[in-house]
Formats: sequence, structure tokens, C-alpha cells
Amino acid sequence: MIINYKNCVEPYLDNFSKVSIPEARSYEIKEFVKEVVKRKKQESHHEIDGSREEIRWYTGYAGEAAIEEYLKINFVDLSIGESKNYHVPDLTGIGLGVGIKSVEYGKFPVIFKKSSKPEIIILKQSYLNFLICGYASQDVLKKYQSDSLILSPILIHLRSHTYLCLQIDPLSEKVFPLHVL
Repeated sequence: MIINYKNCVEPYLDNFSKVSIPEARSYEIKEFVKEVVKRKKQESHHEIDGSREEIRWYTGYAGEAAIEEYLKINFVDLSIGESKNYHVPDLTGIGLGVGIKSVEYGKFPVIFKKSSKPEIIILKQSYLNFLICGYASQDVLKKYQSDSLILSPILIHLRSHTYLCLQIDPLSEKVFPLHVL
């Protein structure tokens, strides 16, 4: 099967939970992200990042805000510090060792080849609207990787990241609905 949205995502769209974040929350995240990007440019591994860093940071934090809306629990940490101090699962604040992997609609999420935690997978449709696809265990993250989708020369060189092939039928063995949390 060809790995693309038509085959791997679109057949399952009706199974995903649609969530919107409030405009005020989106604005708060946009302003926060501007400060994060300014601060992160001082860290060596962010110096080589391209011009899309603000979009990626927004997508990640807004995806976390979508999970807050879905679960009706506040946990998003809007503090800024050294990256090494923030390399923890996104749901640590509520006692869960689970990450949140958000990606713009039409793209596949970049994951570590050796995932240390399960991830909730989210697709950003717009600045306010998100699709929560479900929960991917570490086994799922390991089993459904694909280097064939990597276009970034930096990621190809690092060889530490790959793409998650989103055959994300929440009823299959691949990505499970959030209620398994």
C-alpha cells in the first residue's frame, strides 16, 4: 500500500474526535510561541532549524490545548527554559507518562526511532480545529515507522527520527481511542 493521506488517514476521519480550542487560548499560545522561538534561538540545536519553527511550536502547544479541552483538565506548561529540562512526556503534569504528537493536517508525525513513551496523535486542521486520532503505544510507534517519508536533510543525517505511518484506524491494533488512558 502507498503511504499517503488518501490510503492511511482519510478512511478513518469519522473515527477521530474533533476538538476546537477557544480563540483566546490560541492567541495566548501564539504569543507564548513568539517568546519561545526567541529564547530557543540561543540553543545550538535550534540554530539550524528553518523558518517554520514558530508553526511547529504552535502546532505542538495547540495540540496539547486540544487535549486539555477534550479531557477538561489543565496541564499545558507555558514556561520557558532549557530544552533539556523539558524533555518529558507532555502529560507528566497529570501523572501520565504519555506524549502528545501534533502535526499539520496533510503531514505525518515525526517521531523518535526509539520512542521512550506512548503518544497521543493529533492532526491540526486549522489554528483552532484539531482531530484527535488516538493513542499509540510504544510498540505501535516502533512497528509503523517509515524513513521513506523523511524529506529533511537534517533528519536524514541525524538518523534518530522517522515518520509514523498513520494507518490510524482507532479500532485496529495500531492507534487506540483515548479512553484506554
